[in-house]
Amino acid sequence: MNLFDSGRTGLCLLGLIVATALSGGLLGHRIARRQLDARNNPENWNEHVAREFDRLVKPTPEQDTRIQAHLDRAVRELQVIRMETIARSTNVIARLIAEVDKELTPEQRQAFEAMKPKPADLTLDLLNVETKPGRHP
Repeated sequence: MNLFDSGRTGLCLLGLIVATALSGGLLGHRIARRQLDARNNPENWNEHVAREFDRLVKPTPEQDTRIQAHLDRAVRELQVIRMETIARSTNVIARLIAEVDKELTPEQRQAFEAMKPKPADLTLDLLNVETKPGRHP
């Protein structure tokens, strides 16, 4: 084996390592993002709490119905709080962007455009979660 072949083999191995690391990083990021989104969803919290409550406390069917009504009401309240908080945060960010934009020169505005969040990043569409009655196994 000459020096050229071993160098090419080394580059191929390095490329394989880099590709594997990037793929693993992207996959890990997607999985973590899904878990975070699920954890931040009040409806998922309702399901988790209901399962744990059933497992540990073992309520009667009559208690279970009343307790689930309390959980459903709390989830609706949490969803409203969540939507209001994100709407308020979005308004603050939009106001900040407008205020900073006024202070910049035309050249700086061009650079600032790349930093600004896209309008799609500032929507509340992701929060339109419908409350499902009852609990899910």
